[in-house]
Amino acid sequence: MNIRVLHYFVTIVQTKSISNAAQALHITQPTLSRQIQELEEDLGTRLFHRGNREITLTDDGQYLYNRAIEILSLVEKTENNIRGAKDLAGEIYIGTAETQSFDIVARAIKLMTNTYPNTKIHLRSGNSDDILEYLNQGVYDMGIIIGPYDSKKYEHIPLPSRDQWGVLVPKDHPLTKLKHPSLADVLNFPLIVSSQTTIDYSIFAGLGDYRIVATYNLLYNASTLVKEGVGIALALDGIIQTDFDHSQLAFIPLSLPTQDTLQLIWKKQSKQSNLVKKFLQILSSIL
Repeated sequence: MNIRVLHYFVTIVQTKSISNAAQALHITQPTLSRQIQELEEDLGTRLFHRGNREITLTDDGQYLYNRAIEILSLVEKTENNIRGAKDLAGEIYIGTAETQSFDIVARAIKLMTNTYPNTKIHLRSGNSDDILEYLNQGVYDMGIIIGPYDSKKYEHIPLPSRDQWGVLVPKDHPLTKLKHPSLADVLNFPLIVSSQTTIDYSIFAGLGDYRIVATYNLLYNASTLVKEGVGIALALDGIIQTDFDHSQLAFIPLSLPTQDTLQLIWKKQSKQSNLVKKFLQILSSIL
């Protein structure tokens, strides 16, 4: 399996037929068919269901497609960064948690792109589990995560955190009538919580029964569930704006025993490009 054949395979999936893909790739249809047949023989599996108007993927084909997208993206990023190493041009991929403290990183990105205009920054939002997965695969150059991480595997730069835990509720919710609602008050209602595995729900211990009706990895979709009355969302402040007149939601801050740390991390023993090194220098200089 090589990069060229992976590119052929992805093109077939995206154009939905071998003939369309052959036209897009400027090669003959028999040549493309033979390449895919050899790929299937090498892998010992069928990648497509044939016989339909449009080619559809088998389970193995879908798995390969998902991985091929990641591999081709990584190859493109590597090539761009090597070509641009001398004049600091290229691309940086950052996975980031939702946090209002991201404005510090945004200032570093502004300085980086103003100083080196041939730089492009790609941001991908997600929770810590998503970010760590893609960081380990080499898809992301670095990640911004909230909460604990394995210090044996990752280098880090601590970031100042202004995040406050609380609950996102409809504006007419009973909790908005309480002057200082407690965590025990919150547990009386159906909860929508982060799916992040590093979230420690031991803070609920001893407070009675509670019911989790949904989980989320990005708060925007969770806020829609709150609007529909599915439950109330345990979340960080500042992600969903609730301070304008026509907002349907309110954020209620809670006093929790611990405050999660915020840090930018990258894999230890990984060879950082000159572009990434320069970004880390810029970020460190403004902290």
